[in-house]
Amino acid sequence: MPKDQITSALQDLHACFLREMPRLKRQLTFRTGSIDTAEDLLHDLWLRLRRQSKNVVENPRAYLSRIADNLAIDEARFRARRQGSTDVNTLRDLPDDRSSTEQAIIARDKMRRVAAALSDMPERRRVIFLAARLSGERYASIADRFGISTRTVENEVRRALDHFAATLDDYPD
Repeated sequence: MPKDQITSALQDLHACFLREMPRLKRQLTFRTGSIDTAEDLLHDLWLRLRRQSKNVVENPRAYLSRIADNLAIDEARFRARRQGSTDVNTLRDLPDDRSSTEQAIIARDKMRRVAAALSDMPERRRVIFLAARLSGERYASIADRFGISTRTVENEVRRALDHFAATLDDYPD
């Protein structure tokens, strides 16, 4: 087939895709049960068409429907395989066997360690950290209040976080 006819056939296929997009989206939404998944698969369908090189399609509408169906089938297979791995995720979500008393003791001890880490910091670093992280104050506002650069505020917050990490690093969760 001459190159002009192939190019024309591909343009016709792309035009058909654009015309059929709403119908294909409904079809994929019905098959997958999710409009988001349908939109993703519709995008995949478009990418497949863009890669198409020399195949001339006699019935573009049926061809697009068939590709959409195949993509929905592939997605269903992928979800079925992925569901087999959710057993591990289900186990992670099971409640902890530790008693609520033990959890309360651990939480109290952790809070004590956080308070100790805060009191170990230089006062300016502690105030900057609490303003930035607890109060949500902007770095520029903190910098103006202390007469320092925003870069210095960033460094103080980073040093405070590093201090917490070092202090609480050996703590079991």
